[in-house]
Amino acid sequence: MYKNVKINLTPLPILEELIEDLTNKYLTQKAVLASCGENASPALVRGLKADIQLLDEVLERVYDQQELINLRSEQIIGLN
Repeated sequence: MYKNVKINLTPLPILEELIEDLTNKYLTQKAVLASCGENASPALVRGLKADIQLLDEVLERVYDQQELINLRSEQIIGLN
């Protein structure tokens, strides 16, 4: 009766769009820093380095959150 029904139980990457946005911002900031050259103001360079470090830390946390979401989904699937 239900031969055509397919159930996909793989967890969806809920934070995928956020990860992509943060990664793009991170890469853009790194490119700007690389293109600054020697004549860039020290304040600009410090600001870019601080932004890059912050984005790196946030990305790591978001990846960890996605892993937790995936693990919880797998546990819920295992209980059913």
